[in-house]
Amino acid sequence: MKKMIPLLLLLVVLTAGCDLTGLTVTTTSESPVISSFGADPPAIAAGESSTLSWNVLGATKVSIDQGIGNVALNGSRAVMPSETAVYTLTATNASGMSATATAQVIITGAPTPPPPPPPAPTPSGLPVVNYFVANPPIVSAGSSTILSWDVANATSVAIDFGVGSVASVGTTLVSPATSTNYTLTATNALGWYSLTITVLVVGAPAVGEPDLVIQDISRSGDKISYKIKNQGDATAGPSTSTLLIDTVVVANDSVGSLAPGESKTETFTGYDYACTLLSDTVVVEADTGDAVAESSEANNSYTKSWPCITTGLIYTLKLPDLVIQDIWLVHEITGDKIYYRIKNEGTATSLESVSALYVYPCKLPCLPVATDTVDPLAAGESRQEKFAAYNYTGTHMGAMVKADSNGALLESDEGNNSYSEPESEF
Repeated sequence: MKKMIPLLLLLVVLTAGCDLTGLTVTTTSESPVISSFGADPPAIAAGESSTLSWNVLGATKVSIDQGIGNVALNGSRAVMPSETAVYTLTATNASGMSATATAQVIITGAPTPPPPPPPAPTPSGLPVVNYFVANPPIVSAGSSTILSWDVANATSVAIDFGVGSVASVGTTLVSPATSTNYTLTATNALGWYSLTITVLVVGAPAVGEPDLVIQDISRSGDKISYKIKNQGDATAGPSTSTLLIDTVVVANDSVGSLAPGESKTETFTGYDYACTLLSDTVVVEADTGDAVAESSEANNSYTKSWPCITTGLIYTLKLPDLVIQDIWLVHEITGDKIYYRIKNEGTATSLESVSALYVYPCKLPCLPVATDTVDPLAAGESRQEKFAAYNYTGTHMGAMVKADSNGALLESDEGNNSYSEPESEF
C-alpha cells in the first residue's frame, strides 16, 4: 500500500480542480492459480519416461526447473530423469506475484544394464559401438521411444535428426513423426564408425502420399546394391537415388515408379566399389532432388559403415555378414509360428549362429522371447528359419529378429543384424 501513496498524490495534483466523477483505479492482489501440476506415472524404472502436465490461470509467465524453462499456461512434457527428481513449477502475473507447485518422479529399481554381450571390436583401432538400440523399435504415431547406446574408443559421438552430440554411454527420448533411420557416428583419431537403426511408426505416413525409404545396403564383389521401399499409401513416381562414400557423391541410380507398399532391390551398376583405408561410411539417399512429394522428407537416407581389414597393402573383405530379410507369421496346428529369412551377404562362410526373437512393446532390459540355432551359411546363401518352440499370441505391436544375437561371429558389418516388422505387416 505504501507504494500506492505517491501515485495517488500525483493523481490528486494532476486532477486538482477537475471533476473526478466516474474515475476508478483498479489494482490486483491475487496470485496466479495453479489448477494442476503432476507426473504420470509418478514412479518409473530407470530408463523409462514420465509425463508432466499442468494447468495455470492468471499468469503472464510459467516456468519449470530441472532444465525445462519457460512453458505455456497449459501443456505437458515428457521427462526421463536418471534419478528421483522433484520438478517445481513457478507461475508469475503482471503484478509480480507468484505461486509454485511441485511434482515428484520417483525412480524405482537399479539402472538398466546394457544388453549382453557386446559385439566383437571393430578392426583397425576404430571406435567400437557395443550397441545402439531403440526400445521399442515400433511405436504408434504420436508416441515416443528410447534410444540407448554404448560406445568405446571414441573421442566424440553424435546422433542425427536433432539429437546431436552425446556421451559415449546414454539414453534419450525421441518422438519421430514417421518411420525414421537414426544414425550414430563415433569418431576418433583413426576415423569413424557409424551404425543405423530404424524406428517404425505405425499409422504413418500421412494418408494419400508416398514415402520412400532405404531399408538396407549390401555389396557383392565391387557392386553396391540397396533395397528401396514406398511405405506410403500412394504411388511414388520415378525418382533418383544417390550413393555417397565418405560424404562424396560417387553414383546415381534411376528408380521407376513404386506402388504403395512395394519394395525392390536396385544396384549402382556404373560404379565399381573398392574399400579404402580403415573404413568407409556408405550412404544411400532416396529421391535426390525431391522429385517425389512425400509425407516425410526426413527418412530418405540410410547409412552403413564398412570396415576394411588390411594385410600389408592388400585389402580383403573375406568375412561373413548375416542379415534378416523378412519376417512373417504362419498358422500351424501347434500354434502361430514366426518365420524369417536369413542371408549371408558376406564373402566368407558363416559358422553356426543364434538368432533371437523380440516382441514389442517390452520393458527394459528387453529380453528375447525365443532363440533359433542357424547352421552355417555359405557366402550369398539364404535360408528360411522359424522359432519352432514359440507360439505368437497376436497381442503385440510387432516383432524384431536379430541375427548372431550373442555376437559370436566376426562380421564385415556388425550393424545390420536386426530387422523389425509391425504386426500389421506379418
